[in-house]
Amino acid sequence: MKVSVTDIIDTSKDLLVLGIFQEDEDMSYEFLNTLFAKELQEALGLGVFKKTYGEVYPTKFAGLGYRRVLVLALGSKDEMSLERVRRLMSKAVSYTKIYKFESFSMNILSLIENTGRFSPEELGRASAEGLYLSNYSFKKYMSIVPENPEKDIQTVTLTWIKDKDNFLKGFEEGKIIAECTNFAKDLVNEPPMLMTPAYMEKVAEEIAENKNIKLRVLDKKDLEEKGFGAILGVSKGSEHPPKLLILEYHGSEEGPVTAIVGKGITFDTGGYNIKPTGSMETMKCDMGGAAAVMAMIKAAAALGLKKKIIGVAPVCENAISGSAYKPGDILIAYNKKSIEVTNTDAEGRLILADALAYVEEKYKPDVIIDLATLTGACVVALGSSISGIVSTNKELQDALQKAGDVSYDRVWPLPLLEEYKDSMKGTISDLKNTAATGYGAGTITAAVFLQNFVTQQKWAHIDIAGPAFLLEGKDYLQKGATGAGVRLLSYYFLRN
Repeated sequence: MKVSVTDIIDTSKDLLVLGIFQEDEDMSYEFLNTLFAKELQEALGLGVFKKTYGEVYPTKFAGLGYRRVLVLALGSKDEMSLERVRRLMSKAVSYTKIYKFESFSMNILSLIENTGRFSPEELGRASAEGLYLSNYSFKKYMSIVPENPEKDIQTVTLTWIKDKDNFLKGFEEGKIIAECTNFAKDLVNEPPMLMTPAYMEKVAEEIAENKNIKLRVLDKKDLEEKGFGAILGVSKGSEHPPKLLILEYHGSEEGPVTAIVGKGITFDTGGYNIKPTGSMETMKCDMGGAAAVMAMIKAAAALGLKKKIIGVAPVCENAISGSAYKPGDILIAYNKKSIEVTNTDAEGRLILADALAYVEEKYKPDVIIDLATLTGACVVALGSSISGIVSTNKELQDALQKAGDVSYDRVWPLPLLEEYKDSMKGTISDLKNTAATGYGAGTITAAVFLQNFVTQQKWAHIDIAGPAFLLEGKDYLQKGATGAGVRLLSYYFLRN
């Protein structure tokens, strides 16, 4: 999709998308076509089109050579937000595809610019995210072509009036963030027969072709020699050997080091605590944290971030076989703590435990952030629209929450209460991998477990189980993988 920015409406496109605020009294656009202007005014007068945010009015008449004109209600000027900008871009993309068109032109950004609510960079970033995220599709395995298929959008023209340079700067950043988010979606959407630890290593090798990125891989032999008992235990039932993938991004030789660690269970059967029908079908998404980490390293290089970021992905498959680990087994983690396995379906925290302990010892990062599709409890608590965050550092938690609010890849804090600190202690081992106190506070007790493998005080655990994979699409996020965590981390690193 080629996007251009001009100061005039491009009349060569198939679809013209116009905006109208609730406060606008005289927005008839008579210059287009008198019949169009009359139709729009009648629709407004009769209440057919009420200018409530998100309303769409597809007009009968066009004008100036357009095949169709679409009017989008922008709502109140005071309520306009960057997230609404993304969603408006998504509507324009969606309707262009509905009409089987290949191009559109729009004036919405110039109207929003005139409200003075956002900087040119902010508008550019949000509009690019809305366009490129909503134009995503994953159809590489489809052989049957519909009789009247949607067309790929080829060109888009956005009208802009002031400070075009800064708008384009933000737009390029938003495009990179969106494309790397789509990259993470691709990884998660791949079938698990392909998306194995070995395949993830190949992806990491491609990312590391950038001169500022170095790849280190610990294979099964390395993991055995170094004592990664938790990762090795989880992967025992699979024919695919586990790996620890480490992508070192050196955008700067100075300054603090941030480690981002992502859970990479390429498929999760639940092990001997097998998942029931209805819960296993989407478990190819259980490497969503690792996908986000790899996509973020890719984004960091493309954005040219002046940062030092260590991306760590423990990747393995939680399968069932005669050699699979069992409830009652005791695993010795990298930091030598013993863990009694009370539930083989609580495997994500086990592989994260080894990865967190190793990255802290090896790289001594100033900040550690982990992301994981970790607990169903987080989905119950927060649903599919927001991730949970548990942190030992209020400053870090607030910075991530602010980044999430602006990117709309949001997080909501859950308390790391003193009362839960002993919930993961074992009776015949140092720890258990599920709480001994029952089923409550599952997301928090999982974080309590992970805290045993982190001594760094600036640590945040982000549970993306809810928003990482959608059963139904919404706005610019399609059904399936969403790339949760990529926009959050991108905005965090851009702002901190």
